[in-house]
Order: sequence, then C-alpha cells, then structure tokens
Amino acid sequence: MSRLSQLCFAAAVLLAASGPAAAGTKDRVEALEAAVAQLQAASPAALDSNAKIDRLEGEVRALTGRVEELTHQLEQTRARLDSVTAALSGGSGGEPVSLTGPAGSNDPIANEISRAGADVTLPLDPEAAYAYASEFLVAGDYSRALRAFDMFIEAFPNHPRTADARFRLGEVYLATNKNAEAADTFIAFIRAYPNSARNAEAYLKLGTAFSRLNQQSEACKVFKTLKSKYPT
Repeated sequence: MSRLSQLCFAAAVLLAASGPAAAGTKDRVEALEAAVAQLQAASPAALDSNAKIDRLEGEVRALTGRVEELTHQLEQTRARLDSVTAALSGGSGGEPVSLTGPAGSNDPIANEISRAGADVTLPLDPEAAYAYASEFLVAGDYSRALRAFDMFIEAFPNHPRTADARFRLGEVYLATNKNAEAADTFIAFIRAYPNSARNAEAYLKLGTAFSRLNQQSEACKVFKTLKSKYPT
C-alpha cells in the first residue's frame, strides 16, 4: 500500500471512531481515496508514455544520423557535378582530378618495392607494363587489373600510355559496378586529355556511370554534350 493510501486509511479509521461529529469530513476522505485510485490506475499509462517517448527519441537520433549521411552524399554529388560542368564546358577547372593520391616515385623499381604485397609485379618496360595490365582486364581479373593500371599510372605518369591506362582504369570501375569511381575517373580523363581520340567513348561511359547512379540530370548533360561534340 502506498504512503498516500495508508494516510487515507488512517484517516478513515479515525473518522469512524469519532462518530457523527466527523461525518462532514468523511466525504473528503472518500474523495481522497478515489483520487489515489485514479493515480494508481494512471501509472501504467504513464509508464507506457515514457516508453513511447524513449522510442521516439531513438527514432529521432536515427533520423538525424540519416540526414547527416544524406547531407554528406549531397555534398559529394555537388562536387562531382561541378567537375562535370567544368569538363563539359571545356574549362580546365584547375589541376586535373587526382585519382591515385600523391604521385609516387618515377623509379619503376621503387614502385615495385612499394607494392610488394599487391600480388602484381609490373614489368619495368612501360609498353610491357601496359600490356601486362591489359591482359588482366581482358581476362576479367578486375582486381589485378585495377592494381596493375594504378601501378602503371604511378610508375609512368608522363608516358604516352598513361592516358590509355587512366581510361582503362575507368573501364575497370565500370565493369565492377563502382560507378562513382568510374564517373570520377572519366571526368578526370576528359579534363586531362581533352584532345584524346578516346574522348567520345569516355563521354559515353561517363553518362553510363551517372545513369547507374540515378543521376539522370547529369547523365543527360553528358549525352547531349557527346551528341553535339561527336554527331556521327
């Protein structure tokens, strides 16, 4: 019995003992007992309300996290759209987009040592190295193709084959459904090599990557540019 109920009971006993003189107060005691009963009946509902509040607070926290995640994705999309706009307008937009991080040593041997655990050993001759990486792509060994082309770009950044290696890297990303990486790679290719014979194909693959990412507005811009620049 709660403390309030005990007090009500004691009051009722005293009233009964005091006889008719206390009859006027009895009604107040009964009203107090009724109020106690109402409070006791309301307790489960209050507990249920607290549980609902806890659940709502949890949902709010989850939604807040989701909003932060979507905001980050939106910022990435805006940055990518800026790059697309710069590429389609023919502007340099500053330095070409870096896909492989800071450039490594130009010494092929040093690069091989740095990739000792990559399960890919790049030949020292650039032409042989490009052919070596291409074999993985043709064979559908995309994991090794990705590493080999990445190593080629790092080892031979100024070689004529580097443009082809960057293009092939984009193809690897597209083939493995890494569409955001593919889009970034083809944007960088178009900006870095505006006169490449592969540009028409690069635009086509860039539009495909955006379409897969459900970024239809960007995809349409790319395809329109492709049609205007390469009408045949």
